[in-house]
Amino acid sequence: MSNTPRYHRRILAALLACKLAALVNLHPAQSQAPLPPKITITAEQAWLRRTPSLVAGNTLPVFKGQFYDVIGRTADSTWWQLAVPDAGKSTGTWLLADLGALYSGDLKAAPVVSAPLKPSPTATTARRSAPFPAWIPRITPKQRAIWQNSVRAGKGLNLFTVAGDCNSQPSVYLRRLASGQFDASTLEPRLQAITQRFAPSFGRVSLAAQGGFGSHAMMDPTWADGALCGTTMGPFECELWVSRASIVFISLGTQEQYTWRDFEKHYRPIIEHALSEGVLPVLMTKADDIETLAGAPSGYINNVIRRLAGEYDVPLLDFWAATRDLPNNGLIDEGDKDFHLSYAGLDRKILVTLQTLAAIAGK
Repeated sequence: MSNTPRYHRRILAALLACKLAALVNLHPAQSQAPLPPKITITAEQAWLRRTPSLVAGNTLPVFKGQFYDVIGRTADSTWWQLAVPDAGKSTGTWLLADLGALYSGDLKAAPVVSAPLKPSPTATTARRSAPFPAWIPRITPKQRAIWQNSVRAGKGLNLFTVAGDCNSQPSVYLRRLASGQFDASTLEPRLQAITQRFAPSFGRVSLAAQGGFGSHAMMDPTWADGALCGTTMGPFECELWVSRASIVFISLGTQEQYTWRDFEKHYRPIIEHALSEGVLPVLMTKADDIETLAGAPSGYINNVIRRLAGEYDVPLLDFWAATRDLPNNGLIDEGDKDFHLSYAGLDRKILVTLQTLAAIAGK
């Protein structure tokens, strides 16, 4: 009888050993490599790139809701290299991180395999003497100084943003370049260099660019994202604060066909606020003249924009003039109320934006 407790202890130890062995067999992941991080595409459509650069050529299309493993990344994680089935070894599979979202895992688990491409010294000076079209602003020393001095107000010289309406929403404007729908690889060298310099801004979702926005909404807190900027800032104020942009393209007027008489009253404070924050505002005319259907004189809103650009001595990007050679002046044929930009109009808007950025930077 004295050996019974010892016997029971041996039986119990054997049972515990069996149970532990079973647990190890059920969880073999402890001896396996960790799973790679997985992302999902958030843009409606995007193109993967040969290298981690906005001026790299397109390779394969991806679509919203698709999932991919991340097998590599740049050191700053602004670009992800994706594992794409059936992609050739020589095919680039780089995605701008702004166009996706982490689904599972830790991005730090993906190895750093490349750095974003930098503009070459020759690219930044190539064809500098070639003049831009007449509708691109000629930047004065005073205007360039506003941009350069914006760093004193905490702004980034490689950051710009946009305030606008339906024709300036990210999906139809700047994100078309970010997603590869506008092919920046075909641009002249100085514009490729400008694209790379301002690359952080093309994937941004502006808080001041949305369908239905007009000049009346820009400084009105009821139109802003209260979670980000509280109850005292309007969308324009909020965007300049959050984005840290040194340049803001103001593309408004299309949504004010029935309130055209009040356009100037609401537009002036936008210019003044940008200047007060040390941000260079670029005033952009619009391709349509839709306010004439509500009794406005032809070109009324665009003429206000041109006049105020001169009064405040800020750059004027005359998009109206830039679209006169396009089919239907760069607009979709919608009957008697044409105001949405066509694909040709959307492409032209990106091109003149890049040309204006190059003019501001002195390229």
